[in-house]
Amino acid sequence: MKLRSNETFFVDVFRRYFTRVLNYCKRLMRGPAVEMAEECAQNTFVQLQENITALQAHPNLAGWLYTTARNQVNALFRKLYRRRKHEIAISDSIANQLTANSWELYEVLIATLDMDKMVRHVLQQLSRAESEFYIDYFKDRLSIYALSQKYNLSKTAVTTRIYRLRKKIKQAARQALFG
Repeated sequence: MKLRSNETFFVDVFRRYFTRVLNYCKRLMRGPAVEMAEECAQNTFVQLQENITALQAHPNLAGWLYTTARNQVNALFRKLYRRRKHEIAISDSIANQLTANSWELYEVLIATLDMDKMVRHVLQQLSRAESEFYIDYFKDRLSIYALSQKYNLSKTAVTTRIYRLRKKIKQAARQALFG
């Protein structure tokens, strides 16, 4: 069997299977995560590109693509789970506590609250090290593992810092709201 060039092979496989793999990922990612299905499908084809020479002679290329797509979806779910496990939406929890019994009070609070000003005020309460950690975790979205490597800490120490930082931010937000 004569092998085609890598580029021709990739283009043929992409044209033939991308829509199928994308639809498969969408079915696996029902709900709010469905918009990330395209990322999983694209990552599947990145894996194809990385292993293209071996895959040209693969006896079940479609099976390999679907298995890889499922693995991409599972990896994304694990990543989202780890992220959610360590995060709480600060503004939502404060707004919910304040307006638990009154929708009108909630609308007034949101209308009068200058979130950008409050965020600046809260972040000014952080030390330089806390600000750097905040940026790494909450803005740059580094994983627990990446943070443990960067700061030379155990994963437990990183999660403890995240917990303490979140607690400090909540306290500063309450102070900004109530004085």
